[in-house]
Amino acid sequence: MRKAWIIIVAFFVLLIVIQFFRPEKNVRIANPQNDIVFSVEIPAKVKQKMVNACYDCHSDKTVYPFYNRVAPVSWILANHIKKGKEQLNFSAWATYDKKKQIKLLNEICEVVTSGEMPLKGYSMMHSKAVMNEREIADICSWSEQAAETVLSIKD
Repeated sequence: MRKAWIIIVAFFVLLIVIQFFRPEKNVRIANPQNDIVFSVEIPAKVKQKMVNACYDCHSDKTVYPFYNRVAPVSWILANHIKKGKEQLNFSAWATYDKKKQIKLLNEICEVVTSGEMPLKGYSMMHSKAVMNEREIADICSWSEQAAETVLSIKD
């Protein structure tokens, strides 16, 4: 019995100690002109859905939920954001070359159609991120059209 109490106390002490080790927040003051909204025409409904479903992990403008204040949840979220921005960062859109922009625009449709994005866990915690068939179709239509537009731009 005494051993069980030592384990429980050690667990809670460890839980308290890890709260002091917080990851860096993803809120950067970057050049706003690099954001996709300044480079590609986006219909208002599509833009709003992208902000609600994508921007927390795929931009420099993460809006953190209340539970981000608790480790190890904060570490998991920081890792998701880091990996998301490695794949696509809407805040750095203008820094991508034309070939990469076209590839990413095509992938946007693929990942929302397949249900790969937004992540299921994210959608469960953020109801505004849930996409219905119409929203997915709108995003695909926009991304295909935007890819053609980028392709037609001369370097």
